[in-house]
Amino acid sequence: MKRILLLLVLLMMGGQALAQARLDKFPFRLNWTLYGEHAPFFVARDKGFYAAEGLDVEIQEGSGSTTVSQLVASNNSPVAYVDAATMMRGVSNGMPIRAVGVTLQQSPMAFIYRADAARPTKISEIKGSRIAMTAGDASLAIFTAFMGKLGMKVEDVQVITVANPQGKEQAVLNKQADALLGYFMDQGPRMQLQTGVKMGWTRLYDMAGVTTLSSAIIVNNNWAKDAKNQDMLRRFLRASQRGWQHAFDNRAEAAEIFRKAAPVFTQEIALLEVEGTMSIIRTERTKGKAIGVSDIGDWRDTQDLLAKFAKLNPASDLNVYFTNEYLSEAPYLPKR
Repeated sequence: MKRILLLLVLLMMGGQALAQARLDKFPFRLNWTLYGEHAPFFVARDKGFYAAEGLDVEIQEGSGSTTVSQLVASNNSPVAYVDAATMMRGVSNGMPIRAVGVTLQQSPMAFIYRADAARPTKISEIKGSRIAMTAGDASLAIFTAFMGKLGMKVEDVQVITVANPQGKEQAVLNKQADALLGYFMDQGPRMQLQTGVKMGWTRLYDMAGVTTLSSAIIVNNNWAKDAKNQDMLRRFLRASQRGWQHAFDNRAEAAEIFRKAAPVFTQEIALLEVEGTMSIIRTERTKGKAIGVSDIGDWRDTQDLLAKFAKLNPASDLNVYFTNEYLSEAPYLPKR
């Protein structure tokens, strides 16, 4: 009897190993080191959504959207997660890349400040505020558009120029600057986690309606011409959409799952980041549509903003930036 049980166990283990071996390897590179916006991808992996699609997804950290876009363009990381505006600049410079799903469809850009010295929280407080920025700050384009829409110029604030992103945070923490520009659901909570200083933030969109498409899953165009890769991409996106939907519906659980990969986060901060992420996954044009589906009107608005304020060379055909063809409709279940 013991021999029979041992044989059964070995057969079961062998079956599991065989099933794992049959999964298609699928590396996926993030835009940056881990933060709460990435939680839905870990949900899809933890809940077995990728495995159900026959995929063994390796989630890799990135080092900034510009660098990651270059890795996608060179086919070193053919599928990745980057800032949409950064991808658009890459396309205008000849990179063979395109968005296949946009998960953050409103800009998370915000004034981030100490809660005990909150400024600016309203339009009347903007003039004269000390705003920490780096030279060539990626947030300058949307900030310029924001100020222009309010009938002001960047010169109406006191720009505190620092050497690097960490310098922006230190300037605010040390009260040498009133605020910095950053992602409300990422930088503020992380600063609070690391320093214990209570942080606050006010979105540019809430003040003046200035926004762009934000985070997107992108692919190398040449890689995506292969039929096998197209099939894997559809399965990856469907499972990812399922992960985002599950995270939307179960935010505390999503934060807990994310913390397995990023244990430095407290549940409170992880949940705060997940909640913030889920508040900007659609625009007025994409309400009721499947997760990740983007609208050409939002791409046009984003291009117009970047062309006016960030010297983007506009494309005559907006379809060079994106496609929705690989995405699935809810409930994002595997095809049988």
